[in-house]
Amino acid sequence: MCYVIGIDGGGTKTALKLADKNENVILTMEGGPCNINSMGKEAVLNMLKELLNDTLIKAQLSLEDIEIICIGTAGVDRPSDKAIMEEIIRSTGFKGKTIITNDAVTALYGGVGGAEGVILISGTGSICYGRNTNGETKRAGGWGHIIGDEGSGYYIGISAINRIAKAFDGIEESTLMTDLILNHLKLKNSTELIDYVYRSGAGKSEIASLAKLVDEAYKQGDIAAEEILEKAAYELFLVSKAVLDSLNLNNKKTVLAVNGSVIEKNQRVSSEFKRLMSKNYPLVEVVNMKNDAAYGAVLMAING
Repeated sequence: MCYVIGIDGGGTKTALKLADKNENVILTMEGGPCNINSMGKEAVLNMLKELLNDTLIKAQLSLEDIEIICIGTAGVDRPSDKAIMEEIIRSTGFKGKTIITNDAVTALYGGVGGAEGVILISGTGSICYGRNTNGETKRAGGWGHIIGDEGSGYYIGISAINRIAKAFDGIEESTLMTDLILNHLKLKNSTELIDYVYRSGAGKSEIASLAKLVDEAYKQGDIAAEEILEKAAYELFLVSKAVLDSLNLNNKKTVLAVNGSVIEKNQRVSSEFKRLMSKNYPLVEVVNMKNDAAYGAVLMAING
């Protein structure tokens, strides 16, 4: 029997599903982050090699038993990026068919089952992607943590650091986020954030993880934290609006699936986003994903 592998390569972790060609998932595995732009080619190759090897050992299969690998990961929108990822996969020893695409595409397949709809992702980074019945597609966001990724965990974390700095300077009012974040990072005062951000080697995942402390400050009544979370929700609404309007999905019943730690687990961001959607797009149903992005990659491998 031939098998397929679907991979969702995220900024924080990678999910892999091994399935047969009848869409039955045989094994689910997990690895480290998978982004060639933030991690580099060698680190991604080493992670995928280990993940594939562990999968095959556990399933008692060889690479020759795998017919197709479909991988959706951030940072592979351009042909040159896809070529790098293709080279990485080939370097693992795999000789079968590959499908390489952005993680938003596999998330859409998983989230809405491959039909018309929209997927909004907000975890470490953020992106919105949609497709209509005419086969037209549109994406918004996903520019990376330096250029964009508004409404993401990184956006919330770096916004918190910015507000702490402004509070220290006397530009903004004091915030509970100062003590929560400094204690979490084991820093003595706000000025040590300079070393943390610029010299400690902290990556976007580490800064994105601070979003949970912003949520904690909000729950304790911190106004600055609430403003950051509401602004994040509004930014996620804006990228969703761009996709819905472009695909003419703004005045018809359609599904918008959400995925990612921020939009799923941060109650203030989620509730404010849903409020904005309900007010402006009453026909759009906001739902959790039907299946995850790794399963979406499986569907793409089988049907694509």
